Amino acid sequence: MDKYKLKTAFQKSFLGLIWRIEVDTRSGLMAVETRDVASGGPRFSVFQYASGNAWLEEFPYGDRNWTLAGIVNGLLLLRAYGAQSPDSAGIACINAADGEILWEQFNYTLLAVQGDTLLVRHRNFSAGYEEHLQVTDGTPLRQRPVQLQDMPSGEALRIPQPYTGEYPGFLAHFAIHGDLHYCNTGSYQVWAFHETAGPGYRIRLAVSDISGLIDERIVITGLTKMIPELFFMIGSQIFLIGDNKQEIVSYLL
Repeated sequence: MDKYKLKTAFQKSFLGLIWRIEVDTRSGLMAVETRDVASGGPRFSVFQYASGNAWLEEFPYGDRNWTLAGIVNGLLLLRAYGAQSPDSAGIACINAADGEILWEQFNYTLLAVQGDTLLVRHRNFSAGYEEHLQVTDGTPLRQRPVQLQDMPSGEALRIPQPYTGEYPGFLAHFAIHGDLHYCNTGSYQVWAFHETAGPGYRIRLAVSDISGLIDERIVITGLTKMIPELFFMIGSQIFLIGDNKQEIVSYLL
């Protein structure tokens, strides 16, 4: 039987530093906020995470006090935050397919993205008086919105956990540096850990099943320091942030 192989889904590089990631599993889209190394200004990208096909690439909007809030049905949601607090009035919605600014709302502070609506508070109030805006046009919703648990959902995004038990024997010959991270997916277990490499670090990814180790490879090199979250998964797809926060690499099981 041939050895099981991880398959590369895509490798995507960015000019800025990866700052924030949001995923819409219903539409299969991933939104990425990057920051210009010199100015700290935000740029926003959207792509199909199964293939890496780009919709929007490092699109600039706002000053450094704007950030990514979410991605809903191809609509990129951005929010402002204050210099002294995480909340500030200002919401924008951009069509991820072409970069068109669909609407802007400067009278509301965004509290949460809830399904296809936005939970907001008018800038005149510091607490309470919560309202909902429609994602499509930014107008107040007059009726009770569909609850988030009633919305159709895609595959869940999963974050690996540090492994606290005795390390599996099939990993014994690797020089694991720091925590061993793992995630279960179907009949497979995905493992990742740092190794030292010269003055820096690299990340090795491994896959096992009930029979033991079935594949492993070095997936990220040239790290100047260890990173706290080595990978995340959507379904059977693995995502890693590499090149010192300027690249996303993805593998399929």
